[in-house]
Amino acid sequence: MKNGKSYLLSWLFLLVATLVLFFLDISLGSVNIPFSETFSILTGQQTENPAWEKIIVLFRLPRVLTALLVGAGLSVSGLLMQTLFRNPLAGPYVLGISSGASLGVALIVMAGTILPLGFLIGKASILIAAALGAGIILFVVILLSKNIADSTTLLILGLMFGSITGAIVSVLQFYSQAEELQSYMV
Repeated sequence: MKNGKSYLLSWLFLLVATLVLFFLDISLGSVNIPFSETFSILTGQQTENPAWEKIIVLFRLPRVLTALLVGAGLSVSGLLMQTLFRNPLAGPYVLGISSGASLGVALIVMAGTILPLGFLIGKASILIAAALGAGIILFVVILLSKNIADSTTLLILGLMFGSITGAIVSVLQFYSQAEELQSYMV
């Protein structure tokens, strides 16, 4: 019973810490808003300064909610990746997925001297290229995972994919112009 009680206390502590940090993040910033006013705004009551309401509702609240949702999504995706590959070390860097995303962006941004892809440079095309690069590497690693029983070998293959894509990005960096390289780094 003691183990279950400590488990419950841990969850309770995490919930309270999340709520405290939620209110701190909404209240503190370049404009410090008192906690009582923050609570009043979040509950829909009148405040003494209408600018504070706009700051909280239009800027801070969406930022905090996005951070909470993204954090939860990243933790769930990490758990799913470790479960799928049956290894607690499996992650986007170890399996080469992040390097695949980097290669996709590098092909769009820096391959202008090799391939005529300069017309594709834009925020949407860079996001799509990153997603495609990561997705292709993930697809290849998943295909290989069906034929490989040993998870250590799979991690080594993932590191190998990461090294290969990193080497291709390095070659693109070497042959790219200064403006393309700066755009890629940003």
